Amino acid sequence: MRPRRASGAVERGAALTRVEKITSVVFVLFGLLVLFESKKYPLGTIDNPGPAFLPLLLGTAVALLSVGLIVRVWKKEGIRPSRPFWPEKAGMTRVSLAFIVILLFTGLIEITGYMINIFLLFLVLLRPIGRQKWTWSISISVGAALVSYLLFEKWLMIPLPNGIWLGR
Repeated sequence: MRPRRASGAVERGAALTRVEKITSVVFVLFGLLVLFESKKYPLGTIDNPGPAFLPLLLGTAVALLSVGLIVRVWKKEGIRPSRPFWPEKAGMTRVSLAFIVILLFTGLIEITGYMINIFLLFLVLLRPIGRQKWTWSISISVGAALVSYLLFEKWLMIPLPNGIWLGR
């Protein structure tokens, strides 16, 4: 008696897992390469970061997240069921809305200003797309606007666009 061949869904799931394994290893190597290359530049201090500061942080983040992905993918017991290549209509609508909102954010930032734009961006991404409660969406949006303002405008002293209402 000949053994039965695996179904197409199982074969696709195995191929997806193999791709995830390869991708996670490639990203670990990429993160380590960024870390290695960042050593060629001065790190600076926390008050006056040098050119190696951001690549060091990003390389570390990529490498650590990729190690987490490696652990998750290699620990998988079974093969997950296959999922369709194209998302259902509701998912495609949310992705399209997110894309349009990000385009509007980019196009209107000089007119409306950074603070209003980032608030509205988070609000739209959380409420209609992410389907979060209004209180949660508004709280996160206000928090993101304030934290990003304090980070960029106050701590890093990078001027943000104020828009036509709050002009400089």
